[in-house]
Amino acid sequence: METYTISQVAQRFGLAPHTLRFYEQEGILMPGRTPGGVRTYTQDDVARLEMALCLKNSGMRLKDIRRYFQLVDQGESTKESRLEMFTQHRERVLAEIEELQKHLQLIDAKIEKYRSM
Repeated sequence: METYTISQVAQRFGLAPHTLRFYEQEGILMPGRTPGGVRTYTQDDVARLEMALCLKNSGMRLKDIRRYFQLVDQGESTKESRLEMFTQHRERVLAEIEELQKHLQLIDAKIEKYRSM
């Protein structure tokens, strides 16, 4: 199984290694360790980080991201709770997209106005 160093994972996502350590402290990431104590990340860890960043970048609060991964770690019995979290989050994202579309229309109208002057 291929593993990655903290520097490799941080570089792949454009993050500082400190950010990965923070996600570890929050219980979102759980990298392995070499006998010398160096963090090692598997492809599963990378996928988990990718999901955490997706949720963060789409506006989910850290405490909710943490809760989601707690549910994941509890296994199949939490499937319905995770589905509900994602359904609610999706609705919030859609509402935000709708609001941004309104702003974009106003911006586009201003652009057209200035081009026609």
